Amino acid sequence: MDIYINEIKYEDDTLKCYVENDLTNKTLISTEQMIVDSDNFTIIYILDDGEEYIRTHFVSETWEMLARYYNKTVTVNDQVELKEFFTELDVLLDNIKDNSNYGKEFEGKIVETFAI
Repeated sequence: MDIYINEIKYEDDTLKCYVENDLTNKTLISTEQMIVDSDNFTIIYILDDGEEYIRTHFVSETWEMLARYYNKTVTVNDQVELKEFFTELDVLLDNIKDNSNYGKEFEGKIVETFAI
């Protein structure tokens, strides 16, 4: 299942991310794993609901907020904390910088936004 972050607010020292999907009937577990979709310019945090993985997409329009509030707690729909979000993002950023496998445009956008 794919869900897309469509709103981010910074409140109470937390980046509160929201999706349109109704997740209230799901028990979501943080997997502490991230991947990217460089073709579609998304950073993806993986959640597990016990039946399937839920790919939580952070489109490039959300990256500025992630960069501005780096290392803050990140939640989705006030329901689940995305544990180790920035630790995992650090690993991805280190791998993406100077790596043409992700495509020049994607790498450039990452480097520019996250100032790496």
